[in-house]
Amino acid sequence: MTHLFKRTGNFMALAALTVVVFSCSKDDKDTLEQDEQVSQTELKTILEIDALSSVADQVVADLFNADNSGGTAKTSECYGAVYTDTGFSVTFNDCSVDNVDNVDGTLTVVYGQQSDSHAFSVTYDNLTVGTASIDGTRTFTLVGNQQESSVSFIITSDMTLTLGDGSEISEKGSKTFAFIFGETLGESKLTIDGEWMVKANGNTYSIDVSELLEAGFGCDYIGKGLMALNKNGLQVSVDFGDGTCDDVASIIYPDGTNEEVSLED
Repeated sequence: MTHLFKRTGNFMALAALTVVVFSCSKDDKDTLEQDEQVSQTELKTILEIDALSSVADQVVADLFNADNSGGTAKTSECYGAVYTDTGFSVTFNDCSVDNVDNVDGTLTVVYGQQSDSHAFSVTYDNLTVGTASIDGTRTFTLVGNQQESSVSFIITSDMTLTLGDGSEISEKGSKTFAFIFGETLGESKLTIDGEWMVKANGNTYSIDVSELLEAGFGCDYIGKGLMALNKNGLQVSVDFGDGTCDDVASIIYPDGTNEEVSLED
């Protein structure tokens, strides 16, 4: 699994960081039927829509910061950006972005209103990333809090990912990622909150962060918090611990079964 801070240099890739909250052991549970368990394959599938869209999100972040309103910018041989007063569009040219090949298609960015200048929405129009295509929208909002020395990113998604085999994964909901800065880097942390739903392979997964997920800046994985995961009515809890900097979490089933799992690759 991807480490928590692999992409923290770019806030647009923060959606991909939820990879750590869907890790499980490499051994299947023998005591539960397939419909009564959450498999590693399912949890990885849930993550793909965020992981692939983050490739394009990196380009969006760069162009949003450039903000060449009213002009046209050929930013790269890989893609071209056309700016207007209300946003910009990006057309990819079947190229490689962030070591991912075959990035092709178009996305459109619309800026927030003047009173909401730190927000914008992205519409993906059959954007190809590798062997998959992305359609739908995401809205990104930056919220700063000087009193609490923190910055938050609210990402609201309504997207569908079509894989190379024709199967679809959809995601709808909202996630909030916050960086909380301490007096030292070691006292700083990343938190994750939110509630969202994923549909894949005929299954519906509802995810709700019931106790704020936390990770210290010196840790690769979530070390504290609780997440509720409902698969077609099967409700399990994921307990990330008491704040210890490790790769261990627990999946708790309705019958009380407690499976300790590793978040490590």
